[in-house]
Amino acid sequence: MAKVFFWIIVVPFAAAIIVFSVNNQTEVRLDLWPLDVVTVPLPVFLIVLVSLVVGFFAGGMIAWGSAGRTRSRARTEARRADQAERDLTTAQNRIDRLLSEAEDTDRTIPILPPAA
Repeated sequence: MAKVFFWIIVVPFAAAIIVFSVNNQTEVRLDLWPLDVVTVPLPVFLIVLVSLVVGFFAGGMIAWGSAGRTRSRARTEARRADQAERDLTTAQNRIDRLLSEAEDTDRTIPILPPAA
């Protein structure tokens, strides 16, 4: 399924980026206002693609930071589940040991009459 996704989505998207880059090679002068000493002529496609990449990574970092509480809770719940599994295994082993001890003894366990 991943290969189908790759061929249907990623390859045409990459082709569109290549066509955009070839068609937008006109240079524009990038002037960062407070720093008037930095004026650099850059192709339009470079400005657009760098902006897209920076936005992609900024969005990823924001999403990663927002999910921090969820990841922390998942780690806590995983630790609790591991502890519960260990407790269950210990209890099952104890039950098995007590049952085997009960079967090994030849004595009978008296049953008390119900309380009145």
